[in-house]
Amino acid sequence: MSTGNGIPCASPADAQPGVAALGRRAPSRGGGRRPGQSSTKEQILTAALELFAAKGYSGTTMRGIAQQAQVDPALIHHFFSNKEGVFQDAVSSRIDVSSLFDSLTDSDAEAAPERRGEQIARTFLSFWEDESTRPALIAVYRTSLSDEATSKNFRDRIEDSFAACVRRIAPGESDRVPAFASLVSAQLAGLVMLRYVLRMEPLASLDFEELIEWFVPAVQVHFDRLAEG
Repeated sequence: MSTGNGIPCASPADAQPGVAALGRRAPSRGGGRRPGQSSTKEQILTAALELFAAKGYSGTTMRGIAQQAQVDPALIHHFFSNKEGVFQDAVSSRIDVSSLFDSLTDSDAEAAPERRGEQIARTFLSFWEDESTRPALIAVYRTSLSDEATSKNFRDRIEDSFAACVRRIAPGESDRVPAFASLVSAQLAGLVMLRYVLRMEPLASLDFEELIEWFVPAVQVHFDRLAEG
């Protein structure tokens, strides 16, 4: 999320259950194309997101997406020009990565400056805890491990969203703000990668409120030091 470290563009539950929670459609008994272009396209996007989140970009094929969606492979090419197009639309259909921090307003930050670390952490991590948005973020982050160029667009938008948030809530003007943003970004990056993408225990199974209790002080300390000048 920072220009220096960057979030490697990710629940207590395994990534697969999180993906399944999107609500996979049961295949019709007759097979073939499902009625209605919009429902068929949504079916393809859901199936693609399941695979991108589970296998990353390089491990997902157009044929695999067709099999997962129970459609003819020609339909995928009808709706999308290539695999990158499927990836871009699948992620965008679940979350707008450009607005991850938009819920943090100037008034929120000014009202409780001692809670800015918690506001940052809760705002970002809430998308990872939400089963409707977690698969899309996992797909972006897992893809970045093997195909950074494909996920770059989303990574850049996440970084821009975070940078705009920092400008709104960082106390005063300081030449240390870029370094501050990089440190906070690196901490968030490491946490989401270990907990949600790689699912390292015991972090992956830690209760969310307990996670916040342990993690927030490590973020807040940077806000406190920045305020000291």
